[in-house]
Amino acid sequence: SVGKKESRPFHTRCLCSTMPRRFSRYEDEPEESVYALIPQPAPRVVKEPLYRSIHPGEVTAFKQTAKEHLGGGVGAARTMGKLVSKPQPNQYLPKYSRTAPLPPVSKDRPWNRSERTAHEKKPPIPTRDDRPVMGLVSQKNYITANAVDNILAVPKRPARNDIDYLKKADFGKVPPYLGRVKQQVEDEYRMIEEMQEQQRQDEDKLTMMGEMERAAIVEGLKANWERINKEYQTLSFTLDTPAKKKRKEEYESMLEQIEQDIKRLSKKFVFVHEETQW
Repeated sequence: SVGKKESRPFHTRCLCSTMPRRFSRYEDEPEESVYALIPQPAPRVVKEPLYRSIHPGEVTAFKQTAKEHLGGGVGAARTMGKLVSKPQPNQYLPKYSRTAPLPPVSKDRPWNRSERTAHEKKPPIPTRDDRPVMGLVSQKNYITANAVDNILAVPKRPARNDIDYLKKADFGKVPPYLGRVKQQVEDEYRMIEEMQEQQRQDEDKLTMMGEMERAAIVEGLKANWERINKEYQTLSFTLDTPAKKKRKEEYESMLEQIEQDIKRLSKKFVFVHEETQW
């Protein structure tokens, strides 16, 4: 009856509730809305105006000549090399038109392949009944004949391809590389003389350090070495930070430099430059 809800069995309802839901292919579409019931007009596409260059087109002499030769105007496939005139059926490529012409043959006596001239004629093919000439023996001693020919033959002189160095363009001239080598040697001698002169000037300015001054400097260096070594010994054994590693390397470099200075000043005679200040 109308208005009466149809009832389903309990097991049917439970089965329907446990079945997986089937998704429709229209689920990705937007849901219906009252705001979308009124159809909207399609948007109007406004095209941009056609581009035209602001510069006037220039017609060169070549373009004008080509235009007059081709008849002017724009034609279909004109720039692709299409033939202006249509091909004629009677103007085809004849056979053997590109080969050399054969010699003329008279009508009274046509050319026969078997007929040849005197210098072109070949001997006929021997038949099976022909027998070769047997028993021909030559009395010529080829060994003696070859020996006589070689003895009497005039030896051939090889062609001489000697080069005449007197006719060379640079004959009698000093090679350019010798000038470069000479300039390099002069520069090296000049540099050595300048170094020796500088060394002599430096030797004139050297003075021998006094014994008391040398001993005082050595004592001061040893005191510095003791002080830096004491600070170096107070460092921790674990170098877990970059600062500790850097401090250890600095102490080691200073100790090594002081040891070298003490060794240099421990000699009996120590010369110093006048401009050196301690």
